[in-house]
Amino acid sequence: MLRLLDSLRLTRIGADGDHPLASPREAAPIYAELRANDPLNAQEEISDWLVSFAAAENLKPERRFEVIRELDDLAQPHRVKLAREMATAGRQSKAREAKSWSVNHELWARLAAGYDDLIGRIDAKEKGGDALRKETPLIAIRALRACGLQLKWLYLRYGPIPVETWGRLARAYRFAESRGVQHTRLQAYASMPGETSPEEEYLRTLLLSASAPDALTPAELDVAERVIAHSAAKFRITLQANPDSTYWFDLAEARAPLRLAAPPAQMTPSLRFFATAAGHMDVNSMLERLETTKELPRGIDLGVAAEPESLAQVLRHLRLNWAPRPPVRRSERRRLQARVAVVHGLAAIIGLMRPSDLDLDFGADSGSESWVVENMSGGGFGAVLEQAAGDWLRIGALLGVQPDGASQHVDIGVVRRLTRDEHGARVRANVGVQLISRQPLVGVFTTNIGRWAHGVATVEGIVVPEGGEAGAVLVALPHGLYLPGEQLLAMIAEKRHLMFPIVLVERGEDFDLIRFRAMAQDD
Repeated sequence: MLRLLDSLRLTRIGADGDHPLASPREAAPIYAELRANDPLNAQEEISDWLVSFAAAENLKPERRFEVIRELDDLAQPHRVKLAREMATAGRQSKAREAKSWSVNHELWARLAAGYDDLIGRIDAKEKGGDALRKETPLIAIRALRACGLQLKWLYLRYGPIPVETWGRLARAYRFAESRGVQHTRLQAYASMPGETSPEEEYLRTLLLSASAPDALTPAELDVAERVIAHSAAKFRITLQANPDSTYWFDLAEARAPLRLAAPPAQMTPSLRFFATAAGHMDVNSMLERLETTKELPRGIDLGVAAEPESLAQVLRHLRLNWAPRPPVRRSERRRLQARVAVVHGLAAIIGLMRPSDLDLDFGADSGSESWVVENMSGGGFGAVLEQAAGDWLRIGALLGVQPDGASQHVDIGVVRRLTRDEHGARVRANVGVQLISRQPLVGVFTTNIGRWAHGVATVEGIVVPEGGEAGAVLVALPHGLYLPGEQLLAMIAEKRHLMFPIVLVERGEDFDLIRFRAMAQDD
């Protein structure tokens, strides 16, 4: 009931524009309450105020900007605090995670819409708009930042990306460029140190889009965004394609940047270009220092949960996507139409593989899903899910895959790419899967200290033979049990093995993937 009353209060706007935020005196206690509120609740309230204020009429652009800027300022400390809480608290409940995503996405989308509306009013020469001439760089920076934050939250859910978001980004940059302030540097928020410019803000968003965010986990995406923010000042937008230009975009079209490997059909005044060579050198140098010293680089805010290996993984990803030449596939992709049954999670896969005769049961009771494979290569496949899978479908999810009609065959794969797009009235998921084994085995593992961290003497894992090194195998064990560098004892295919660790390859949500050298023991 209180929420309903608040909603009615928020939408009470008279003919003379008597919105509660229209008067600085009436707005002051509202701002104070928002400042002191719980971060997530405060963001939700700020989002509501943005909706109601958008409908307010008879307000001069100057007052409109003051209110939007104040709500933006209020949201930023809450955003930083929530990001810190999410990084240190680990996996949230599904309900909390869903609410956090919904509130954040709506907030930045509405803030972006507010700035876009303001820019439209100024461009239309609405009465009073001239008073904001000195605020042009800040308006453009704030508009681009809000659009970038909306895009980030969409990337966290792997799309789809609304066309209007790219349109707002282009309009905000054109707004700055048409007034010659795209290079003007200033402090975007009093609560945040450092200066930026409209060009730098636009490049941050363009670079994140060009960095294959559909192949990054949420944690990796956060690190990538921070590395990009650190390096963005080294990039430049140009009117003409230079010899080192790698990407292009069109300010007259609402879409993401494209590689110059697929050049525009014709040159137009609205085309812009940027090169990634300087950034490529920057991340390569950062990666080399990290691999040598194992220390996180100084002078860059990587968040509270950053680790050397996770940063190295992100830097390798950025180096690949910022390279002067686009990444080349290791094997040819073949188009086809086939169905596969898929189960997810280490425990579920082991449960299906456990029978000794490998008569795997991917039936209805197994929790399996039916996916349509559209293309396949030597390293994996691409699939389409007309009804996108639930919360579990994420980058890094471990899969057991059974081709249609192969009742005694299972492949082990990991989700490496994920995007969602609108397909008619439905949302469809496009998934890229790396296959890491076509001949997996179930092994039983014992630690040298007698019992694992959860007190059990043995655990089951999946053993993946590797052909590149004699005796080398990949082992998927339950997440968090294995201590790096620890030797194990294993029973694999009814034979005892000593397992000598080589490297921890990957940590998933419910599994750790470790490379061992397996040495069979005589009975």
